[in-house]
Amino acid sequence: MDEAGWKMGDDGFRHKDGEKFTVKWLVYTDSSWPGTLSGMAFDTWKQLGVDLVIEQMDFNTVAARTMDAKPGEKDFDIYTMGFSLSIDPDPTGALFDYAAYNEGGFNASGYFNQESQDLIAKGKSLFTVEERAPIYKEWAKLMNEEVPTVIVAYRNEIWGVNNRVKGLDQNAYIKWPALLDKIALEGDQVLKFGEASFDGVFNPIMSSNVYDGYIVDSVFEGLVTNDAAGEYHGLLADYELSEDNLTYTFTLKDGVAFSDGTPLTAADVAFTYNTIAHKDYTGPRIYAVNPLAGYDEYAAGKADAISGIEVVDDKVIKFTVKSAAPSNIEMFIYGIMPKDYYAFDKFEDFLAKNDAPVGSGKMVFESWAPSEYVNLVKNDKYWNADAAATVDGVHITVVPEETKISALQLGQIDFAQTTANKDNVAAIEALENVSLTKYMGNGYTFMCFNTLH
Repeated sequence: MDEAGWKMGDDGFRHKDGEKFTVKWLVYTDSSWPGTLSGMAFDTWKQLGVDLVIEQMDFNTVAARTMDAKPGEKDFDIYTMGFSLSIDPDPTGALFDYAAYNEGGFNASGYFNQESQDLIAKGKSLFTVEERAPIYKEWAKLMNEEVPTVIVAYRNEIWGVNNRVKGLDQNAYIKWPALLDKIALEGDQVLKFGEASFDGVFNPIMSSNVYDGYIVDSVFEGLVTNDAAGEYHGLLADYELSEDNLTYTFTLKDGVAFSDGTPLTAADVAFTYNTIAHKDYTGPRIYAVNPLAGYDEYAAGKADAISGIEVVDDKVIKFTVKSAAPSNIEMFIYGIMPKDYYAFDKFEDFLAKNDAPVGSGKMVFESWAPSEYVNLVKNDKYWNADAAATVDGVHITVVPEETKISALQLGQIDFAQTTANKDNVAAIEALENVSLTKYMGNGYTFMCFNTLH
């Protein structure tokens, strides 16, 4: 810094041309760790002569001033955030692709490097892990040299599980709704889950809360899913990919049906994706349709339908994308909704059923009380008898973070995720009736620098 002209002043801070070396760090207060991190940095950076100004605000305000702001209006020097990876990490649209330096894009730093862009494009074009791995390793080396973003920590996840529960083998890729056909309970056959909160948006194309997502994943199923190793395979359908990697042909499996017994058809699949593309749609799944051929014309009002969605017959549907990418398969993980049940004239009529879901999953939504509980019961009409739920129901209770461990100890809940820290690990390990499950989560926390400042 001395060589760059930033000299230490009598006030203990560096100055250049009459300007103090000041860095503005945006910290959200919805969680404790961003404040802890910035607080640790404050004293260290002060020793270097840097005036670190920490601005505290809620998460939405941080997002509004960083990712959600227009280019040129991103008001920060540093901000701290968490990021969840897809199963097959792809930097496209994430923190480093210049194409994502836009309103709502993740690359709030404004970082651009042509070599990085070329490596990203090359990685996107390759369809096997073996081909992509060396490309991403080369790209990672470049990021470690340029450092537009600092990875602060990878997330651990810890769960307490009552010893009466067997087969709840979760990891970063598989959560409990996918294990409902493998769980065995001693005694009462209702699985009791303690969670922090839910918003009551039990809709596969509208939910954005992870806890609502657990309920959605129990009630609905997508065309594809992933296994514990992170590999994708057909769930409601088998699929084939064309030689040019642009067209996915899905053939629904025999007997697939919704929990009310009505058959699940290609028309229901098309309805689900067309609803995401609806002009009044404001949910978080738009990336499940905007890669489709014809989406842009449809969204602009220049076409009456999306050409990339083709219903062949009741069992077969084709999706054609604009450009090939291995991550396109993730477009098809979202739950399929029954057209007859969710049909609407006004979009608000569709949204009115957010808390009365009907799907094809292993569980049926029975009842709920806002901020209190959700009750799910076994789907006795589940279309795949070999994969039906092995429990009679799931009772999800809202339990504050500070009382989760005591609720586990008292047997009020069977399992819960708690904040990953050494005190909680020690507290759970001390319980005789509860076991600890711990694994590395599929995400990280980071510090992002505004590279244009």
